[in-house]
Amino acid sequence: MAEDRPTPEQEVRRLYEEGEARVAKAAERVVSRDSFGELLAMATENVVALTRIGFDAMDLVWSNLRLAGRRDITRLGRQLGRTEDKLELVLQEVERLRDQVEREDMVPPDRARPAPAKADGATRTAAKPVTRRRSQPSSSA
Repeated sequence: MAEDRPTPEQEVRRLYEEGEARVAKAAERVVSRDSFGELLAMATENVVALTRIGFDAMDLVWSNLRLAGRRDITRLGRQLGRTEDKLELVLQEVERLRDQVEREDMVPPDRARPAPAKADGATRTAAKPVTRRRSQPSSSA
């Protein structure tokens, strides 16, 4: 007769499995309804809105503390990208001009081409070399 009765461990396991099955059925019923999807969508929208409000509030805090905020960093990143693009174009133009000067230097003097005339009829003149002036020490009396 003692052998027919389940042990306490077996009884706990059976109760646990019954409870798990009931919770699973109840969860399936809740999730299968359209209202659950709508409720989940509304909750997600609210979480996203609260997150955005939190980020905006932190941006205001950073702004009031005169520190760079998220918007400032992204704006500076875009400006830096544009500046890098412009610098790359300038570098390409400098390299093109350097190659052009090297090609002109390789032409023998007797075969040098005359400078093209400007539209107003004036001829090109060579630019004066740039010299740096030393700054005079200021005498403070």
